Amino acid sequence: MPVPQFDIVFRGVRNGFERSRVKAQFADLFKLDSAKVEGIFKSSRVTLKNNADERLANIFVARLFAIGVIADKRPIEPLISKAIALQDSGETSSESSAMHQPVEFLYGEHIRRIPFAFTGNGFAYCKVWLVNLLVCLLSAGVLYPWAQVRSLRYFYQHTALDNAAFDYSSNPQKIYLMQFAFITYGLGLAYVFFINPFYCLLGLLILIGVFPLYWFKRSAFQQRHSFYRHLSFRHCGSLRDAYFVFLGWPLIMLLTAGLAAPFAVLNMQEYVARTKSFGGYNLSFAGSIKNYFTLLPPLLIAEAVTFACVYWSQYLPFWFSTMMMVTVWLLVFVRWRVALVNLQWNGVTCKLGYFVAHWDLPSYRKLVVQNVCLCILTLGFYWPWARVRSAHYKASHLAFFANQRFKKWQQSVD
Repeated sequence: MPVPQFDIVFRGVRNGFERSRVKAQFADLFKLDSAKVEGIFKSSRVTLKNNADERLANIFVARLFAIGVIADKRPIEPLISKAIALQDSGETSSESSAMHQPVEFLYGEHIRRIPFAFTGNGFAYCKVWLVNLLVCLLSAGVLYPWAQVRSLRYFYQHTALDNAAFDYSSNPQKIYLMQFAFITYGLGLAYVFFINPFYCLLGLLILIGVFPLYWFKRSAFQQRHSFYRHLSFRHCGSLRDAYFVFLGWPLIMLLTAGLAAPFAVLNMQEYVARTKSFGGYNLSFAGSIKNYFTLLPPLLIAEAVTFACVYWSQYLPFWFSTMMMVTVWLLVFVRWRVALVNLQWNGVTCKLGYFVAHWDLPSYRKLVVQNVCLCILTLGFYWPWARVRSAHYKASHLAFFANQRFKKWQQSVD
């Protein structure tokens, strides 16, 4: 009995993927020039490969799906395929004839999908959390930086990529003074509020003005003490850009009542990505502004509901309007969280490969609801398990697609 054979047929680009980026990855995968790629993407049905066995066809379709291309595997007659018959008849169309040539799709050599893995469990982290809680309570919060480093180290050391775990090596004393200064300043603002609210407002504006500097220093510190395969990450941004991104764009978003949110979020995510480097390779970002406009409708709906609750507050019970606003903003937070993670990771690339995140709104919403309800029912003692479940979700919905350069880089650092 002959082995079933399949044709791989191009159908289009997936929703939510930037067409130019998909074309670039498609061209790199098949080693085609831009003119041929344009011809393929203009057609609705182009045969990408003939006579593939089922295993290769499944790999082919899955790999194309990962970069944003919709492709179908079509069973063909064992004798001869329609595409080959057309080619034998003298087909010369530039849109499809190139793909009838023998193009080998070597999954293991060109691109390798490496999923992230989290190996922690609730009981193990609960021990860490209980010690942290006890230390913070006995020290009235003074030793919180030590507790924070212990928690970060646990999650780093239980997160792995390609069987190699991450690590975090910060000395708590290095972040103690900065956090102690912020806590002291915050307590001072609370005290001044009861004496002179004007000075409190002035102090709050100063705090907002200092925030980009704090973020810049903290990000550089965190990257410097985060390790993978004994190599640390690097922060390569400028303070001027940090002020423009984290102070200028939020101000623009506030003045436009959220209408500039897509542009603000895009610039923030781009800055965060391109200011990181690892192993001598800088990260880059290839987000499309049209994908960020999906953030706008839920935000505007939440603003409209909030305005309505405040405007008709004298006619609505306080508990009803409060519950309505909290519920709407919680739903917006969940939707934004899913969208922002997908937009962030799916836009990050480097010379070693690229990332693909596929957070799903229903599953993440279910996770959040379950974690919140169980934390309330247990008076907060479910929190360690909630954090571990969230870490498992993040790892299981994120993968790195490595190219051949990644394998060579691994050999050089091992």
